[in-house]
Amino acid sequence: MFKKLLLVVLTASLLLSGLAAAPANAATIKVTSAPAIAKVATVGTKLTASLAKFSAKTTKVSWQWFYNGKAIAKATEKTYTVKATQKTGTIKVVETAMFGKTKKVLASNVIEIGVMWISGTASLAYTDANQTSVTISMPQILPKPKSIEYKWLRNNFDILGDGKAVRAIQIPDRGSVLAAKVDVIAPKGYMSKTLYTNEVSPTAVTRTYNTVWSDEFNGASGATVNTDVWVPENGDGRAYGNRGWGNNERQWYLFENATTDGAGSLNILATREGAASTKCYYGDCEWYSSKLVTKGKVGFLYGRLEARIKGAPGNGSWGAFWTLGADIDKVLWPWCGELDVIELIGREPQKVLGYSHGSISGGGGRGATVDVEYDWSQDYHTYAIDWLPDQIIWYVDGAKYGEVNKTDIDWVYDHENYLLLNLAMGGNLGGEIDPQLNSTTMKVDWVRFSTINGVGEVIHHK
Repeated sequence: MFKKLLLVVLTASLLLSGLAAAPANAATIKVTSAPAIAKVATVGTKLTASLAKFSAKTTKVSWQWFYNGKAIAKATEKTYTVKATQKTGTIKVVETAMFGKTKKVLASNVIEIGVMWISGTASLAYTDANQTSVTISMPQILPKPKSIEYKWLRNNFDILGDGKAVRAIQIPDRGSVLAAKVDVIAPKGYMSKTLYTNEVSPTAVTRTYNTVWSDEFNGASGATVNTDVWVPENGDGRAYGNRGWGNNERQWYLFENATTDGAGSLNILATREGAASTKCYYGDCEWYSSKLVTKGKVGFLYGRLEARIKGAPGNGSWGAFWTLGADIDKVLWPWCGELDVIELIGREPQKVLGYSHGSISGGGGRGATVDVEYDWSQDYHTYAIDWLPDQIIWYVDGAKYGEVNKTDIDWVYDHENYLLLNLAMGGNLGGEIDPQLNSTTMKVDWVRFSTINGVGEVIHHK
């Protein structure tokens, strides 16, 4: 009896001191946590493994590190420093825990060397119930990025923005699909990553237009235009440092060749009559015509610009209603920006051209040409652009035919522009002039400017 009691006491004492014999088999040992290493590493990173946790106490622990699934020779310590030859690939550690004669073999998490750890995804959400703006929420990223660059997409096309994580919803965004591309710039030793958010579709709205400025050209027959609005740019371009107006055009502009007809229209007359008495850059001038601008008088920023025009017939004519950046005298063309609401080329009387010109395009232009089912020189048609902070849309008689979005630094349409109306002859776009053509006229019923859902501004200069 005494011996049995002594055995019970000794066994209890051993259990209390933690020196009890190991369980007979592995099934009785519960794993409460596996070994783990840091989530990221690059060359030179010293990794230290954390011990697994069990329901019983180990009698011995050993380690083995693996690179790309293969054991690393002599890498049998709790710590391991990533070598220069291991710039990429995977790494993990395996812990072997002994419980007397019983063992547990557990692997740590696997990490990709030089790859950032990202938990979750980047996501978009509206900031309020009225969908006035949308914001990007970022997942957890290790190590801390060197920088993060945000790029917005509308209908899968990049929209050049201010690089912020919050976007105010613009008019073109309404009824479109918005998403964001996030470039995560990694610190040294890691690879950068690009994340894409979910998509959102801001509620569509109808565009409403409010006309806030116009010139209806209601002057008497033969009267010149309102000089509080329009001023001439006379000559062949040499006085402006732009010989042939930059396009090898053949006309000399005169203010008096733009007059009202007494019936509510402006007539811009191009004629050969008398032109030879004036010297152009190429010799005796071939044509007189007219060019009117609102420069220094009236400027515009965003909104709808439109004009009702009857184009000038005849091969060689080149009529236009367009804008230039008001800063042209400082930054020059094409860096000032140009918006061609309409260009009408006489040799192609069933084509309508609408283009934008900026720095990246080198002035070459971005926009559209559309074929219409009529000769635009036979009647009046309405030509317009919707000019918004990150989008331009072209229309003819209310039908959309072209669109350019703010996708890169070619976008120089974010400041005041002034209007131009002119009828050129020949030149790079006008082409060869019909030798039988002696005169032609572009007629303008009106020019109007409207705000778009409240967006748009008229700028008056004294």
